[in-house]
Amino acid sequence: MITVKLYDGTIELCFDENRHRFTVNGNPVFPSVTASTGIIDKSRPLIYWAVGLAKDYLMGNLQTLIDDTKGDKIAALIEEAVKQHSIKKQEAADVGTQVHDWVEKFIKAKSKKDWPEIPKDPQVFNGISAFLKWTEENEVKFISSEKLTYSKKYKYAGIMDAEAIIKRKLCVIDFKTSKAIYPEMRFQVAAYQAASEEESGKEYSGNKQLIRFDKETGEFDPHEFAEQDKDFKAFLATLELKRRLKELEIPYAK
Repeated sequence: MITVKLYDGTIELCFDENRHRFTVNGNPVFPSVTASTGIIDKSRPLIYWAVGLAKDYLMGNLQTLIDDTKGDKIAALIEEAVKQHSIKKQEAADVGTQVHDWVEKFIKAKSKKDWPEIPKDPQVFNGISAFLKWTEENEVKFISSEKLTYSKKYKYAGIMDAEAIIKRKLCVIDFKTSKAIYPEMRFQVAAYQAASEEESGKEYSGNKQLIRFDKETGEFDPHEFAEQDKDFKAFLATLELKRRLKELEIPYAK
């Protein structure tokens, strides 16, 4: 359990890491930032991706299918084929978690001797390498890592990946290890920035940043977004939609 005091000590924000749930002064917060933006549909590209994985799996086992004249293995192979998207998704999540954990420890390290050891897994190694290249080439000076944020006005909570000074400007930063950057990601960062500004009473001088670390190439893919007001309004729309769907007891809204 992680606990912080916000708004001059009037708000106690807690985050249960095991249940991935926030509470404010003992009361549940619904929804979180990521749960809100998760309502945005991106099923079309995911469907193509999942079908492609199933196809690749079956093609990779084509000879087994051809040789299976009795049909004993066909059903089992089809069952495995339709599971491939879940397997790959979990593998990607595990890699992303390891990269994020390493980055958090790196930022919070007080000196070089406290830097964590880089894991040997190739994809995790590439993600971390991309992060280190980005910090070196942009002379990034970190201010915080994994900062808990809460909007007293709109009653949502989330965790900001980092704050840093880039090109002499203080920015909110979100790290990604996904294949691409999707629109809802900029809405997430907008929500973190708005909540932090509301609590501190100070505005960030730089634009919000989304930095993608490629697990295959070891390169970084930076994205800078202005239009904070528009992005935050879009986030608030997802927030209200998520809450309304829960009121209507729509299963996928919970």
